[in-house]
Amino acid sequence: MSSPMPSPQLPVEVRRARRALEHYGEVRDRAEALLTIPSDTTPRAHLAGTARRPVVEPDLWRLHVRYARTRDEATLTELVERYRPHAEAQARHAYRHGEPIDDLTQVAYEALVRALHRFRPSLRTPFLAFAKPTIVGSLRRHVRDHGWAIRVPRRVHELASPIRDATELLTHDLGRPPTASEIADFLGVDEREVLEARVAEDVRTTASLDAPDGASGLQTDQVVGLPDRGFAGIENRTALAQSLERLSDDDRALLHMYFVEERTQTQIAEVLGCSQMQVSRLLRKAVRQLRRHMLGT
Repeated sequence: MSSPMPSPQLPVEVRRARRALEHYGEVRDRAEALLTIPSDTTPRAHLAGTARRPVVEPDLWRLHVRYARTRDEATLTELVERYRPHAEAQARHAYRHGEPIDDLTQVAYEALVRALHRFRPSLRTPFLAFAKPTIVGSLRRHVRDHGWAIRVPRRVHELASPIRDATELLTHDLGRPPTASEIADFLGVDEREVLEARVAEDVRTTASLDAPDGASGLQTDQVVGLPDRGFAGIENRTALAQSLERLSDDDRALLHMYFVEERTQTQIAEVLGCSQMQVSRLLRKAVRQLRRHMLGT
């Protein structure tokens, strides 16, 4: 087996040119970072005038400048690691009981990467101020589309968070839970919308019927009432009574002797003065008529 051919050595001039370009790129990044880094003015203590102070760490800003120029994956990874805590904090802020925090965190990470792709250091704006609306908006859309057990109107979803905040503030001020009208007056919305949003909060999450109740330890199907099977019996007995009234007196007497008194066909034949075969035919005829009347009831 022959050994692989060694890669051809680049000419010295090419290697020098590459090093020069890399050095030029670094110098250019440092210069652009100094020119575009966000800063604010601060008064001087001993000299006249004001001084400008960067509001972003210079090394971090140079990473933004480098990524905007090169679109290097390694630089992107480094930026994501630097801003990961901020994305996770926004995910925790959007968390509601019953929603998977891992899904929210993943949505925040994806929004962070999108913001890094779109960010331009030439805007001279801190990245977090640029990225926060993107991350928060993505989280809100995710919660709106996936955070409810059933879909609710967009207006109801938009009011859910303000109503929770208003309830907390008014409870603190009033010393009691506020009414729907008080919340509506505080938010400047119709009371009906507040009531609809409160009802919709109940469908944000669902529980399994097999899950035990926290207070009693009983399962939900042991607590929630079940349909009474006696209802079907009442309906059947009512239909039977109405259908019997539509039969002749002889047919009702025949059915009463056979089904209620539990007489045999031979015993009924002796009462009626006929054969057992005739009693069998009369029973079949009466039962068919009774069935037809019950199905038509």
